[in-house]
Amino acid sequence: MIEFLNLRKEYDDVLAVDDLTLTIPQGEIFGLIGPNGAGKTTTIRMAAGLLGPTQGRAVIAGIDVAQKPEQAQQYIGYLSDFFAVYEDLKVWEYLDYFAHAYKLPEAEIPGRITEVVAQVNLEVKRDAMIRGLSRGMKQRLGIARAIIHQPKVMLLDEPASGLDPKARLELRNLLLSLRNRGATILISSHILTELEGFCTSIGIMEKGRMVRSGSIEEVTAAAASARLVRLTWTGDSLAAAEEKLRSDARVSEIKLAAGAGTFRFGGGEEDLAPILAGLISAGVQVTFFGEMKQTVEELYMKLSSHEVM
Repeated sequence: MIEFLNLRKEYDDVLAVDDLTLTIPQGEIFGLIGPNGAGKTTTIRMAAGLLGPTQGRAVIAGIDVAQKPEQAQQYIGYLSDFFAVYEDLKVWEYLDYFAHAYKLPEAEIPGRITEVVAQVNLEVKRDAMIRGLSRGMKQRLGIARAIIHQPKVMLLDEPASGLDPKARLELRNLLLSLRNRGATILISSHILTELEGFCTSIGIMEKGRMVRSGSIEEVTAAAASARLVRLTWTGDSLAAAEEKLRSDARVSEIKLAAGAGTFRFGGGEEDLAPILAGLISAGVQVTFFGEMKQTVEELYMKLSSHEVM
């Protein structure tokens, strides 16, 4: 649904995006992670047709955005980090303006406005002046504007910037609901915890290049030298647990104390079950046994050198 093919953007002597090739399938929520200045905004603007690439192609729903921008816009919903709103309009008037701009059939516009206002939880503000909305409400209004024409692709540049925790949760739930309706979403952020448990795949960008990309599980597995496993138990089983774990050559970095600890395991996920069975057979009364997954933030800190252009 979203393709970047050898995409490159230069500003004078600055290389903002360097030979980016990436495919984001339909129904994915792809998190583009990187520090400010990594090239995230430039990439999204090229995907939206707001910037022309120096070379390469940005393709949305099979359409080259630079060659056929008007046709591509039918499939794109775009929200920039800082977007303008017309503060002298009411909420419904603002959406009505953009519904006409997207050339929705006149008879469908009132119903579509009602639908998107409900989607973003702005029913009580439908007739309110935009100047009186909070930052979070304006962000929701921006999302409503971006989805008024039911785009298949959402391009969101730092959409959680400046939102309080409640508004961020509401934004997250809204985007998940859009994905459930078939939308493909590309979202950029340097607030790494915003993407935890939210994106289906991620890309770590630095100095205009993609450092690593794939599903969170794939990227985590590629970055980890061994699985980190946590173990807890009841009773006096410390010695038995240590002895059993040390008997397996794939186990390393054993750090156990009274009733709890961790170890590294070099085998596959399916190989953990025999480890657990062996502990139980050795008399260890296990109360918890499971792999500790890396968070997106931990992964980013491990893979990134935090350099900008």
